[in-house]
Amino acid sequence: MKYRPSQIIYHWITVLLIIALVLSGLAFSNEWTGAWVIKLHQIAGQLLAILLACRIIARLRFRRVHRSAHALWERIAAQATHGSLYLCMIGLVITGYVAASGLRSPFLIWPASQAFARSDTGETLLYWHFDLKWVLLALIALHILGVLKHLLWDKDNTLSHMSLRYRKE
Repeated sequence: MKYRPSQIIYHWITVLLIIALVLSGLAFSNEWTGAWVIKLHQIAGQLLAILLACRIIARLRFRRVHRSAHALWERIAAQATHGSLYLCMIGLVITGYVAASGLRSPFLIWPASQAFARSDTGETLLYWHFDLKWVLLALIALHILGVLKHLLWDKDNTLSHMSLRYRKE
């Protein structure tokens, strides 16, 4: 197995959290529901922050040399996409945390200074948060296209690296 079971579980929980964040962010922005949805968004964002820390620690701790049969350009593209996904998620968590700290009653463990969150810098971070969501969605689309390429075009076992099912190497 290319990844440890914990890393695979972290991956799929991250997927679920990002879906919850996208849906709750859309619901709040478009006023589809009540104000409770922003609390859900903040809780999911904080869980994502914790999960990202766990993922990064696991990735550094259990780094393996993987002899890939993929072409060099595919390995470079995969590494660039994964690195960009991590950076984007970290950026979204930080900018979202500052933005949420500016709310009247943030639902955060340790909110940032409300004065900072409502300052010009805090407002800029809020706009970055809104812009980064599009970057994240583009990176996710690129990631999914890569998965589909391996699944449908190459017909290799790359997708099985993120599955808990047993398989022969």
